[in-house]
Amino acid sequence: MPMSILALRTALVLAAALTVVSPLSAQTASRTPQPAPMAKRPPATVAELYAGARQAALKQDSKTALRQLNQAVAKGFIAAETLEQEADFISLRKLPGWVRLVGFASARQRQHESAFDPKLMALMREMRYQDQHYRHIAAEAERQYGPGSPQEQAAERAQSPLDLQLIRQVDSLITIHGYPGKSKVGEYQKSTAFLVIQHNPDEKYLPLLTAAADKGELNWSSVALLIDRTRGMKGEKQLYGSQLGPAVNGKYTLQPIEDEPNVNVRRARVGLEPLEEYLKQNYDVAYQVPTATHNPNPPELYTQPRSATEEEEESPVELIGGNEALYARLQYPAAARQQNLSGSVTLQMTIDPQGAPQNVMVVRGLGAGCDEEALRVMRAARFTNARGQDHEIRMSLPFPYVAGK
Repeated sequence: MPMSILALRTALVLAAALTVVSPLSAQTASRTPQPAPMAKRPPATVAELYAGARQAALKQDSKTALRQLNQAVAKGFIAAETLEQEADFISLRKLPGWVRLVGFASARQRQHESAFDPKLMALMREMRYQDQHYRHIAAEAERQYGPGSPQEQAAERAQSPLDLQLIRQVDSLITIHGYPGKSKVGEYQKSTAFLVIQHNPDEKYLPLLTAAADKGELNWSSVALLIDRTRGMKGEKQLYGSQLGPAVNGKYTLQPIEDEPNVNVRRARVGLEPLEEYLKQNYDVAYQVPTATHNPNPPELYTQPRSATEEEEESPVELIGGNEALYARLQYPAAARQQNLSGSVTLQMTIDPQGAPQNVMVVRGLGAGCDEEALRVMRAARFTNARGQDHEIRMSLPFPYVAGK
């Protein structure tokens, strides 16, 4: 799924207690039972402060929201653009304290990033902008008009060609630098390459990202998202509950989860908040973690598998021009030719009501430039859509293509 910003945990409320003790004689004091010292609560984390600020802003408690945001920015690595793109903070944007907060966040980021290669940092910032710009427009359209609105689909169509360009840039960066993580681009940009990969998901990147996370170059929570997505692409259940299915009657569905009673145990290990908090804060989905013997969630919460009858039905979408015309547009990459590489690239996509492929993903790749070429050709393809509804399909594109075979 496209990727959105992960929700953060609800903030803890810290209190300090002052005890006033009346003066006592030494003898009395020695006989008076002394209370056990109170255990101190740990300081609130950046995630807890940020989540608390979101909740305070939604309750129109701007003073608390700004205070917690200032603490979070001072303590962590929260970019000014993250603050400005957060829909929950709309009520804060006209306040004088908001301008100071954004300036504070910008200054901290500039100071942090001044220690890294300026050219590389400029490239990472531009890549992040291109990866996120239309996705934020789509998210805002979804908030205003509901899932699947024409406004949301238009933004997604605008994003699609950028994704192919960006994954090529990331592949080049990986060839030169390895994964461009914390040691090369700092805390603010360490997830930029991951975002691009997440939006062009392929399990070939998992060993690289896993190694980066083990070295502290990338958050393990990011790797968990790609694991879920690639498992879903293979028809397997997700592990961390990060992937949602299509909306039904305006409400999101949750893709099936392996060993669901222990989903929050796995999420905690990689630094993700409890699933019920994530779903409620980001998608207004009510959820309870089931036990081994009882699932309190309604069946309609979960993405339903297609029945055998549905699988056998004639597809409502049809490729304009046919498969042969599509294959003829494929260019056999030079790298694949040098390796004498042959096979098929399998793609998964959603055909929107207008017949345009959306969210085109590589399910099984070949490498050597074939995956990128398959994405290029498929994103330019058009279909007829008899039902006028989103329809998910898979297609395999051959490399090299030989006409008549």
